[in-house]
Amino acid sequence: MESRRTTVILDRDLYRQAKRMAVEREKSLKEVIQEALRTFLRVGPQPAPPEKRSRFGAYRGRATGDLRRTTMYRDIRK
Repeated sequence: MESRRTTVILDRDLYRQAKRMAVEREKSLKEVIQEALRTFLRVGPQPAPPEKRSRFGAYRGRATGDLRRTTMYRDIRK
């Protein structure tokens, strides 16, 4: 298999984790990175979790409340 040389810029913590894994598995850093990339390409990226929507003041799709202090603390003043 033909190889290509490239430069990969990693943050310090990620580099240390990969290097530690390489030492623990008695592999080179190159082998660890290739294995990780092959796994990622085979499995594919995981979908992002759905965005959580605020439900404050909502009832059946209509916004009924607001975030004004007077509205939020109306019951406390009485």
